Amino acid sequence: MSWLLDPKRRWLRIVQLSLGIGFVAGGFELVQIVSLLKLDLAPGEVAALGGVSLACGAVVAVACALPVGLVVQWRMKAALDSRAYAAGMAGTALLVAGFFLWHATGDMIEQGRGIAAIAAMALCPVGVAGVTWFNAGYWARREELGAENKLGWTGAAFLFGWVLVGISTGIASSQSYGSGKALQGDPNVLLITIDTLRRDHVGAYGDAAATPNLDQLALSGVVFEDAVTPTPETAPSHASMMTSLHPLRHEVLSNAGTLKSGYVTVAERLADEGYATGAFVSSFAVNQRTGLDAGFQVYDDDFAPVRGLTQILLVQYGLRGVMASGRPHLAPWLLERDGDVTVDLADDFIGGRGDRPWFVWVHLFEPHAPYESPDAKVDHRALLSNPDHAYTDAESEELRRVYALEVTDADRLVGELLADVDLDNTLVIVTSDHGEQLGEHDIWFQHHGLYEDSVRIPLIVHAPRLTLHEKRPPQQVRVMDIAPAILRYIKLDPMEPTEGVDLFGYAQATRKKSLVTDLVGRRSSGLEGGCLMGLRAPSKVAPREGEEAPSEDVEGRVKFIVSVHDGEQEFYDLVADPGEHINVVEEQALAAEAAFARLKPSMEAACGTVAVSRSTEEALKSLGYIDP
Repeated sequence: MSWLLDPKRRWLRIVQLSLGIGFVAGGFELVQIVSLLKLDLAPGEVAALGGVSLACGAVVAVACALPVGLVVQWRMKAALDSRAYAAGMAGTALLVAGFFLWHATGDMIEQGRGIAAIAAMALCPVGVAGVTWFNAGYWARREELGAENKLGWTGAAFLFGWVLVGISTGIASSQSYGSGKALQGDPNVLLITIDTLRRDHVGAYGDAAATPNLDQLALSGVVFEDAVTPTPETAPSHASMMTSLHPLRHEVLSNAGTLKSGYVTVAERLADEGYATGAFVSSFAVNQRTGLDAGFQVYDDDFAPVRGLTQILLVQYGLRGVMASGRPHLAPWLLERDGDVTVDLADDFIGGRGDRPWFVWVHLFEPHAPYESPDAKVDHRALLSNPDHAYTDAESEELRRVYALEVTDADRLVGELLADVDLDNTLVIVTSDHGEQLGEHDIWFQHHGLYEDSVRIPLIVHAPRLTLHEKRPPQQVRVMDIAPAILRYIKLDPMEPTEGVDLFGYAQATRKKSLVTDLVGRRSSGLEGGCLMGLRAPSKVAPREGEEAPSEDVEGRVKFIVSVHDGEQEFYDLVADPGEHINVVEEQALAAEAAFARLKPSMEAACGTVAVSRSTEEALKSLGYIDP
């Protein structure tokens, strides 16, 4: 008799038999993941993910079977082996089903479906346990009576698990993107956002970095001289691009926020029109947790070494533990990925669309802190771990150099992406979510505050089908105006609701007036530092006594900033003082008072807080969004 059949080792046999339960559970989890996953997976990638899923299911089952087996060994000493094994497998199945359903139940409760969640939690695992009890009892009794089983339970379950992997491969291969509603010849749309890209580091605006590919695109397109973001934070700024709404309206006010389902995105509009929609992002700050995936049929935010790995429930719990422990460096691939990988994935998606029109968003993270380069003489990642570190002149100079190299690397990636795109039939928009402070206003390598280097961004548009009369419109425009421009270019109705206008009105000289922008930001990189509100407006400052009035030939530009916490105010004439060195709030008291009156009703909403899980908080800290 096998040592596993020794009655004194029933608990160990139950653990061994539980592997089969784990393989089946892992297979079904894979089917669910692939059915819901917004990744364009190749068959080999599904197979790799399947192997991991089966292994993780086995780990969960063994962990559940161990206490169950010990209880059976203790309480069922006199029972037949078949009854003991059936009880052990049923108990294990109950716990395994409970493990997988607990997570889904939490989601249902959050959605207000409490009664249904409780019913599912109570009944489904019991049902699974009942089915396991009867089938395991029958199988074990046959074994007990000496019937020959050509293939043991564990082996059969392992093979069934791989059958489920095959089914998952078929599901992934059958995914289609776009529909016949979009006609061949409809223009494609490519939106490229380069995270933390300063305006003066793009050749079309300045000479602080080498950007030959962006410069070439600027020559064939429109360069918006005065584009701004309403908030210098990644997720909120991108939410404004997608919804054409200000952060105060779409309510994503920090990287911890989530775009609610009631807000229509430009991706949803284009998907409804039959476009294939794909997003390829490079940072945790814009993963699906933020809700920015709305409307995208493919939303590739998976940076794991095995694609789809982070969707496996056991892995999720493990990663949460790593993040909550304050050691995100143990899983750096959870936070960001190299732009080369992002661009390759986007290229594959675009290449697979054939003649069908597509809308693709590519997000590059290269210029974001920490600044890294093979020849860097400063370990910026290590310096960021100490928020009280005072940068030396040598460190600052080196980090500015490395930041410029990161920008040049992002430009290289843009060039590689554009090389595989039909530019004669593609609207290309390149911009940034916000800029970066490289020491200005004593803000070192961060982008909090509401100063120009953080809120003023590059915006270059290549629109091959439009006749453009103004190649460098000087008017102030906002990221909220990007979605309306996309819809106008494709000749679709405007978004509803919207706070944006069609950017091409400026390039075609049909729109003249600059747009006012309310600003929302933080006083420090820490969420606890308090919030700021501001106003950037096309206005001239009142002349001081004895001064001449500003020329009517030059459009004015002013900036008002108020600290919601203590009421401290700043007012700058951006034409005379583009570096914002001279606070003229006292001389411009009436203008400041009017600006404050406009902003005051929104101040409470601007400082709204969002509950952040420990793991999310640690991830944002590692990316420099929250002080350690």
